[in-house]
Amino acid sequence: MTIKERIGFVTLTLAAALVGGAVSGHIFAARAVDAAAAPKLMTAQKFMLVDAKGNTRGEFNVTSRGVAQLGIFDGTGTLRAGLGVGADGAPALGIFGHDGKPRIEVGLANSVARIVLYNPNALPQATLAVATDGQSALDLLDNTGNPRASMVVATNGAPTLRLADRHGARVGLDVTPDGLPGLALLGADGKTRASVTLNADGAGAFTLFDANGNANSSVP
Repeated sequence: MTIKERIGFVTLTLAAALVGGAVSGHIFAARAVDAAAAPKLMTAQKFMLVDAKGNTRGEFNVTSRGVAQLGIFDGTGTLRAGLGVGADGAPALGIFGHDGKPRIEVGLANSVARIVLYNPNALPQATLAVATDGQSALDLLDNTGNPRASMVVATNGAPTLRLADRHGARVGLDVTPDGLPGLALLGADGKTRASVTLNADGAGAFTLFDANGNANSSVP
């Protein structure tokens, strides 16, 4: 399995800024090396970095899929961090646990900036994303990978909170752009069965819906 496949390449522009800050000191130090002793050009498809015992601690290569990737390994040979850029320009940063399983991804894919946090079983449990149109979202999943809660702020500024069971959304809470709040209770089929809303005139309403999602009674 390549570093790209293990990272997943779900990405964020923040990665570039962090990496730039982290390695800048090493770049400046390298420039102090005697220029006459430094080779003018080195060309290779793969570079390996080993410690004093011959253990691989770093790998820099380009995969058959055109992914330029850098992998950092601990003393046992387990991948702990990976940085790569796909042939399509998508960058990604991955952080791995002692067992080599992904725990954090930071990246940019399809112009969506996203951070993903994984549980010890390598299943995603939290995702934070921001799209190019300004829409932002936070998703929380259970320990089996099922979405259980989400909060989205639309481009018009309207927030929506959804709570779900393992099959789908069951509760929805939102505020319209003009400041009107609403609460909806959904059945197992995803259709609204009851709602509480506040109208523009300040009056509240409680509405019940039939199995087809049609309103059949309301108070007032």
